[in-house]
Amino acid sequence: MNKLPGYIKYFYALGALMLTIYIFIIGKAIISPVLTAFILALLLRPMSAKLETWRIRRGFSSVLSIIVILIGLVGLSYFFSAQIGSITSDLDAIGTKFNEVIDRGHNWLENTFDIEQKEQTAYLKNSLNTFLRNSSSVFTRTVSATAGFFTAFFLFLFALFFFLYYRRFFVSFVYKVSGNDNHELVKDTLIKIEKVVRSYILGLFSVIIIVAVLNTVGLMALGIQHAVFFGALAAVLTIIPYIGIAIGSLLPIIFAFVTTDSLWYPVGVAMVFWFVQFLEGNFITPNVVGSSVSINPFAAIIALFIGGMIWGPIGMILSIPTLAIIKVICDAVPSLQPYGFLLGSPPDEDTLEKERPKLKNLIKNKDRKAKEKTESVR
Repeated sequence: MNKLPGYIKYFYALGALMLTIYIFIIGKAIISPVLTAFILALLLRPMSAKLETWRIRRGFSSVLSIIVILIGLVGLSYFFSAQIGSITSDLDAIGTKFNEVIDRGHNWLENTFDIEQKEQTAYLKNSLNTFLRNSSSVFTRTVSATAGFFTAFFLFLFALFFFLYYRRFFVSFVYKVSGNDNHELVKDTLIKIEKVVRSYILGLFSVIIIVAVLNTVGLMALGIQHAVFFGALAAVLTIIPYIGIAIGSLLPIIFAFVTTDSLWYPVGVAMVFWFVQFLEGNFITPNVVGSSVSINPFAAIIALFIGGMIWGPIGMILSIPTLAIIKVICDAVPSLQPYGFLLGSPPDEDTLEKERPKLKNLIKNKDRKAKEKTESVR
């Protein structure tokens, strides 16, 4: 059978990619919690297996593993609730400071652009009335989003349980699909996938703790109130690669702007978070997570944007571990190894120089085989 022309392969690949993205978009409510459960099941699998060695039934060991995750989520929620409660107790003082900032803004607009305070107040009232008229739709969307969150959360819990409980069943399915000749390759690939995901999640947890400490120390040095809350919030947002800390820095910058009398404080807060992000990206994450997730930054950023476009914030969070799994699969399948090489960290120049003669020989062999095939057809 003759091979398909290159442009036909391109259109097949493009059509498959578009269909896959479309399925991911319309199936977000099901696929995203199931994918999240699969990734966490890879992390919890050793714990569940260890419990089973203590003669604990698999169903009970799976439930215990899930309870560990729930305890962590409840503890995190309690911590942030307590911190928000402490901020709420200072609302009167914050409100007074905010009114002073508004008054200074009114005076600046009046002196700079000759806009009277009556006109500014009328504009604010019109904006508030417009917001109130649209509040019903905002409330409806909020209720819908809350209902969707709880639905996805319960689906995540069920999927996590069944991934842990039926893990040998799913592995057997993969073996049957791959064929008898590839069992050893499948086994090695599954081990590498589990190792990569576990190293990434545990490394990310360590990075969050380190970044939280650095953020908190920097904010305390500036004298910013509620430094622990702001530092921990920005650290948790590092689960969104590259931009998480930047997003987390916006709230403390605004808080410093409202509650302090000098612009140097919000500037100082911005500098603290910029410095911590520099350390996280160049030293902390590479040394803590290590080379277990060897994805080059360009591929990671593209995956980050694609995940955000398809699934929003949850897509951005899942983009890196999903891309790491794809890379492991590409490295294991001979026909996909060039794509795994493209997704990985680029080798140094010395390594490329050593590989160049092999690449030239490979190209020569392909050209020779193509020429021999053409002559045989003639």
